Amino acid sequence: MMGACGAVSDEKEPVPSNPPALQTASTGNVHRHYIISPQMGDTVTIDVWTPEGYDGSSRRYPVIYMHDGQNLFDATTTWNHQSWEMDSVIGTLIADGKISVPVIVGIHSVAESRKGDLMPENALKYLPEKRSEAVDEFLDTTSLRGNAYAAFIVNTLKPRMDALYRLSPERDSTFVMGSSMGGLMSIYAMSEYPETFGAAGCLSTHWIGTLDGNNAFSDAMYAYLDEKLPRDGHHRLYLDHGTTTLDSLYGPSEERMIGLVRSHGYSEEHGTLETFVDEGGAHQESSWAARVWRPLQFLLGKK
Repeated sequence: MMGACGAVSDEKEPVPSNPPALQTASTGNVHRHYIISPQMGDTVTIDVWTPEGYDGSSRRYPVIYMHDGQNLFDATTTWNHQSWEMDSVIGTLIADGKISVPVIVGIHSVAESRKGDLMPENALKYLPEKRSEAVDEFLDTTSLRGNAYAAFIVNTLKPRMDALYRLSPERDSTFVMGSSMGGLMSIYAMSEYPETFGAAGCLSTHWIGTLDGNNAFSDAMYAYLDEKLPRDGHHRLYLDHGTTTLDSLYGPSEERMIGLVRSHGYSEEHGTLETFVDEGGAHQESSWAARVWRPLQFLLGKK
């Protein structure tokens, strides 16, 4: 089904009874898929953005898998009337010759299950036995599917996308990116599947977890990454945060994580690390849209 500005829905896949609104793009095309996830026991909505000229090309493209895919392209379809404006930002970077032309695979999240789906599940093993009631309540009331979600991307979604689109399947052309809980899942997915993802873009990463105030979750993530973060000199990592709203709480944890990843060999000098503090940046799509050119250039910049 073709919609305005090139939105496409694949009618061969199982369409939910109440599907999310189709996003449209100002440049390029958005293609809709509904992919059954045996890992999660759900059907996941996927929006794939292909650039201008894709249909007339035979080339293969690097790919970024992005979380919260419903918020990437079209502010008219989002709950807060904001989006990342990925199509516009990428279009400008391509026109200016700043990046290699990518394909974007946007994985929709569902509000009711998002925290559990994007939770770095194996990091929770590092939580202390004695912890706050807030942490225990979160664990008792949240269905944790972070491992199933990451496995879905790697074992179901990626093979399907590689078959349907002309993507470069190699690790060094396959990236993962997101914000907030999506930032956590991005660094987690790269750590759990270092052979699949060559780099992660983590914006406004929600290091503070359950907001319990005692750093238990941040400490657990630190311990997990200290053990699992790839350190072969080939993986790359982008980290940033703003300074207002929820982002105002991220600074101390982010600085600590930056110190950790540097201790494992990531560095600006070698092109494996980039960090940024967005002064005045808030925890919302408009702020991520304003600075997403930074991780895009880091991930896709022409060598």
